[in-house]
Amino acid sequence: MIQSKQELIQLLDPLYHHFDLPLFLLSQDLMIIDSSQSFLKLEDDYYQKMIKENHINDYKTFMHFYHQASFLFFPYSLNDIAYICIGPIFNKKISSQDKPSDYAFLTHVISKYTIQDFFHLPYVNHTTGDSILFIYQIITGEVLDPNILKKNYKQPSSQPLKQEDSMHHEIFTIRENPMHDFSYSYEKKIINSIQEENSTQARILMNELMQIKDGRELSQNHMTSIKYKLVAAITLFTRGVIDVGVPIAKAYSLSDVYISKIDHCQNARELHDLIADAIVDFTNLVKRYKHIQNPYWIKSCKNYISHHLHETITLNDLSELTGMNASYLSTQFKKITGQSIKQYMNQKKVQEAQFLIKNSSYTLAEIADILQFSSQSHFHKVFKEQTGKSPLQYKNT
Repeated sequence: MIQSKQELIQLLDPLYHHFDLPLFLLSQDLMIIDSSQSFLKLEDDYYQKMIKENHINDYKTFMHFYHQASFLFFPYSLNDIAYICIGPIFNKKISSQDKPSDYAFLTHVISKYTIQDFFHLPYVNHTTGDSILFIYQIITGEVLDPNILKKNYKQPSSQPLKQEDSMHHEIFTIRENPMHDFSYSYEKKIINSIQEENSTQARILMNELMQIKDGRELSQNHMTSIKYKLVAAITLFTRGVIDVGVPIAKAYSLSDVYISKIDHCQNARELHDLIADAIVDFTNLVKRYKHIQNPYWIKSCKNYISHHLHETITLNDLSELTGMNASYLSTQFKKITGQSIKQYMNQKKVQEAQFLIKNSSYTLAEIADILQFSSQSHFHKVFKEQTGKSPLQYKNT
């Protein structure tokens, strides 16, 4: 059991480095007193905006969901410290597909941070629960019953959901079962295979996914539960093919056909055959439309640009990525998208700059440097062309 404030403060960074879980020490009125120094520094009143003091006091521990992350609070009286918070712990590992602008949490960060800090934000995994229990025991000297974490999970809402309690139970069931991370990985691979026109690989993966026993039934009737899950899969296929250029009407029409067929299936064998047929049909839709409306190399270039905004990107980089002649690539990109590659890169850089201006402590000169503009004046010119305002005018609005 930690018995002095100084001892507790000295423990914050080692705990963060070992478990990748930041800790915050809070006063009686929920102001931040101290925190893990290696983690991002938050506005002092961040937790005041998030939660009410009496919520924490009602429980031995209080799990709270806010800004796409979980926070565990518990009372701990030591000098001017009244509460300890473990978190934020984000719902999923942040990848290059995510954008800082999608995370409202970052608007409350007052220390400087980089894109790598964003990618390394802590996230929930199958060891998180055990780590929280261990940290609690180190600090308090008490063994915490894991069931208390489940019981005290709360999600804020000005209007409580009609199925709030059921949802809390489901969230903990999902997070404590590593099979769900496994299933999610399979789903992504299946969608990628369909988008890449490989129906054989997608069907193999789907068959393997259907063998996974995750212990969750969506209905008391097992057949009905399978049907619900396959309807969800059809929905994912639909979104996936739309993302690579299949017309929305075509994708949704095929979705409706297969959902209706799923409803009429009588046994598991029929369902397995039907989902295999669905994969083939959705893949054929991709083959029919993707290269007409949105060539795959265009998406590859756009993805590469989005993920390398903080680096110098050359036409040769994109040429090597796609295996296309640089001059032909440049001409076709503009012909298909209506923008030159340079115009598209500037558009994405200005969007990122807008986020950094509003949500970080970087100076305008630093932002220009981070986004690889040749000079601050060039940054000013491009920004104004895109937004109609100078970076300084945008900052002051």
